[in-house]
Order: sequence, then C-alpha cells, then structure tokens
Amino acid sequence: MSRKSRGSNAPARLPESTFIIDNGGYNIKAGFAPQSEENDEATIARCRLVPNAIVRSRDRKTYIAAQADENITQWSEAIFRRPVENGHIVSWEAEKAVWEQSFFSAKAPSEVQIKDVESTTLVLGECPNMLPALQKNTDEIVMEGFGFGGYTRVNSQSLNAFNDLHPLFEGTARTIPDSISELPMECLLVIDSGYSHTHVTPVLNGRPVQRAIRRLDFGGRHLTNLMKEIISTRQFDLSQDTKIVNDIKEDICFVSGDINGDLEKTWKGNKHRPTPGTDGSEDIRVDYVLPDGIRLLRGFHRPHDPSASAARKRKANSLAPDSEVAMTLGNERFTVPEIIFNPSDIGSGQPGLADVVMQSMATLPPLIQATMLSNILAVGGNANIPGFVERLQNDLRMRVTTEWEVRVRKMQNPILSSWLGGVRLAGQHREFLRNYAVTREEYLENGSGWTARRMLSGAT
Repeated sequence: MSRKSRGSNAPARLPESTFIIDNGGYNIKAGFAPQSEENDEATIARCRLVPNAIVRSRDRKTYIAAQADENITQWSEAIFRRPVENGHIVSWEAEKAVWEQSFFSAKAPSEVQIKDVESTTLVLGECPNMLPALQKNTDEIVMEGFGFGGYTRVNSQSLNAFNDLHPLFEGTARTIPDSISELPMECLLVIDSGYSHTHVTPVLNGRPVQRAIRRLDFGGRHLTNLMKEIISTRQFDLSQDTKIVNDIKEDICFVSGDINGDLEKTWKGNKHRPTPGTDGSEDIRVDYVLPDGIRLLRGFHRPHDPSASAARKRKANSLAPDSEVAMTLGNERFTVPEIIFNPSDIGSGQPGLADVVMQSMATLPPLIQATMLSNILAVGGNANIPGFVERLQNDLRMRVTTEWEVRVRKMQNPILSSWLGGVRLAGQHREFLRNYAVTREEYLENGSGWTARRMLSGAT
C-alpha cells in the first residue's frame, strides 16, 4: 500500500461523522454520534445492539449477527462462534463478517449503516491491557481493510467518565453547560461486569489508572454455564440449549442480600412444615415455562403454584398437544450470580468482587481511594441483575473504614453506559478525542507503531 507524502505540515482533520462501537463479547453496541447535543434518552435511541456471533442452527444453516434472531425459532442445539474471547478480538475473520453484515450491507438498519466509510471517524472501545499484537491487527483491519477516515481505540471503561454522572452521585441535575465544563469526571471507579469477565478500572480525568486495574474471571457466560449445569442435573437436560438457559438467567436471577436466609427459605426439607409459605419461600420459587419453538418462541416465568404445577406436570406426561413444559426454580435464582461475589462456592481460588475492588484500591493513595469509593459506577450486563448494586455496596461497606463514604450506582441502562460515554466524547469533547485519534492520512504516513503510541499517550 502506497504511503502519502510527508511534505505537508497542515494537520489533518477528523471526519465529523463519528461512529461509536463498544465491541462486547456478547453484543456489539453501535451507533452514530448526533450532530447536535441531545439528552441521554434521545441519544440511546440511536444505539443498536448487535449479537456478536455467527450461529449455526440445528438444521445446519449459518446466520451472522442479527440474522440469527430474525430466522431461528428452534434454539436447541444451536452452535455459537464468537469472535471475542476474554474481551479480545481473536478472530477477525468472524468479526469482519459480523461488522460487514451489520454496518456495511444494504440490509443493515439505517441507524447504523455506514455509507461513506472514508468520511467516518470510528471510536472503538476495547478492554483493558489489550495485547499489542491484537491491537496492531485491529488497527490494520480498521484503517487498511475497512478504510475509515479517522480512528481511535479507547478503554471502554474510561468512556463512562464522559457521561453526566452528577445526578447519580449527587442527586442534583446539571445544565448542559455545567455538564460540559465538569466532564470528564475527575475520579470514577468503574465495575464492568460483562460476558466473560469483570473488570475493576479506576479512571482519573478520563484516563484509566493502569497499575490499579484488576480482573475477575467471572462474567455472564460463567453464570449461564453454571445455570445450564444445575438445570440439566436437577430438571431437564439443557446442556445443548445455551440460548434458552441464557434467557432463563436474564429473566429470573437476582443477587441475594441474605444468602443464608434465602437458602433456608428454599430448603426442600421445609416443605412439610406446619405452615408452608409463611416464610416467603413461595416468593422466591417461580415456575419457568420453556419455549417449544412453535407456539412459544421465548420462555417466561410466573409465581410458583404447587397445585397447578402438579396438574401441568400430569398433562405434560400425557403428551397432550397443548401441554407446556415447565420447571420450578428456587435457590438456582440466587446461587448462580453468587459466584461473582463468592467464587469459592464453585471451588475457585479467586477473590470475590468486593475483595478485587479493595486490591485495586490498595495501589492508590488514601485520598484517591476515598474519592473513588464514593464514585463507583456499575456497568455491563450483570449490573442489570436485581440486587447487584446493593450487594456490592454492602460488601464494600463492611471492608472500608467508617470515615469513608461508599456509593455504588448504575445508569438506567448499564449495558449502553460505555457507548453513551463514547458519544459524549465524540460530541462535547472533540478536542480530547482529537488528541488520541488519527486520520487515515496520518496512519498511512506514520505507520502502525506511531498510531499505537498516539492512542496510548496522546498528541505531543
């Protein structure tokens, strides 16, 4: 590939049209930054969730990204190929197919369809401590393969500092001018619990503190696999039904605030007690109806009714055409997400999430620790599990000196929180972005090594 002449000293301008991708292991969050200022609700409406997978169905047909949701009704035995493993893009062949289908094809949704790639700047979120070889591959594919007009890689967790988080932590709304002047947030501790892992990332003035980043190797994938193993042992064999079990996890799981009390409530030895149901156990148990792929495409849950459950079981055993397959789930609802807080429950030697946070804080000065612990933001899919934020705050409160305040918050949609921060970076903090982004001309002139240094240290 020919390089542009080095004769011109005029700085190249980034294309104004900016496309933000938070390239998650389970879903890609993508969309264009608005040309003018908008509130969070209007901006989030621009974002699209794209399944980051190539799926082979039980009838041996292959679907890319959103094609799977549009065409597959029988998710049993579906095989998933995911380009991202442990936060890293390890198969650009598969990832390129997902991007091309989702953002460049004629059938791509108009909100995320890239029509003129040379006039588009790409802001790509990446996980902390990405391997340099993988970063180089990414840079080459983005700039030489796709040919974006501008580009930068940004730590996904640090993007959250560009959101207006003052209403979350202070309880006071800010006007747009105030928000702009006070962003990025000076001190922010981001807990990103996603598909394959959970990262603890302290962020100072919009940049991650590398030495303090810690990682817990448990995420949504591990919760799904544990749920699949438990259900296959106790109820039905769903070992080949990953998508169905993932839906079950998302629908019914919660993080317990009193794990021992909830275990006592759901102990089967209590079913013959004189006054059943008075301890709240029936509030925990639910009946989950499995999808059949014909009349019911996604399962659903309802409050547990012992008498009705027995009747439905007899009907299902009779093989009636209108029968439904349901199972009762109790302690599975809270023991599965418990492994994020107590990995020792499944024999892991890793510390729990609260201990990982304290390990991260131990690398920082006490004054910074106190500020970080009062500004903790939970993001990622697992932050949506009911009770996650409250449990993390309680666990940290027990480990922190009483003089320090502990505040854990999440945005209305924690899955899109990092992407929304990327939008704010591209719009309200264009100069900050320009310090770390490169144009296509700069990339071709200076090469991948210079590009990597620019994205790490900024313009000098």
